[in-house]
Amino acid sequence: MANQGQIVEIPGNSPLYAREAPPFLSKKEMLSWESEKMPYSLFDGFLVGGHSGVEHFKIGQRRGINVGGKKEPLYVIHIDQKENRLFVGAGERHPGLWTKVISFDAKKLHWKEGEYFSSEELEKGIPIGLATSVLEKDIRTLFYIFNEEGYFEFERPVSVSIKEHPIQLLYKDKIIANIN
Repeated sequence: MANQGQIVEIPGNSPLYAREAPPFLSKKEMLSWESEKMPYSLFDGFLVGGHSGVEHFKIGQRRGINVGGKKEPLYVIHIDQKENRLFVGAGERHPGLWTKVISFDAKKLHWKEGEYFSSEELEKGIPIGLATSVLEKDIRTLFYIFNEEGYFEFERPVSVSIKEHPIQLLYKDKIIANIN
C-alpha cells in the first residue's frame, strides 16, 4: 500500500537556480559541483497537493500529477523518497528540468569490446555522441571518467530525465558502450 505524500512546487525563479559557482581546483571538482542534485526542501516552494506514492513517478513526468489551476503544466523535477515528497516545476522550460552536466557510476558503464580510452584521455574529456530514447537525435558531449565517477558535459542544457533511461555512447558513429 502506497503512502500519501506531498507535492511541492518550486518556482522557476527560485534562488536555488541562481547559486554562484565557487572557484574550482580541477575539472573533476567543477563537474561534480555542476552535476549535484538540487537540495530541494518543503520550504523552497509551496505545497500544491498530494500523491499516492513516489514510486508512481519519474523525473520529467508530466501526467498523473493531478494538480489543476496552473497556467502551465507541472513536471516532476525531484523525488524525495525518504520524505515521500514530489517536487514539481511549472512549464517545460523550468530550470529544474535541465542540466549541462550529468554524473553516473562508472561501474554501470558496459564497454562493447574492451575499453577504448586511457585513463589520462578520459580525465581530459573525450568528444562522443549519446543516444537515448529521450532525445530525438544523438547529441554531442564530452565524456569523462575519474576513478569510479563518470560525467557527461553538454554544450547546451539537456533534460535531466536522460538519467532515467538507457544511454548508448557513440564514438566515430559506432556504439562503444552503454549505461542501463
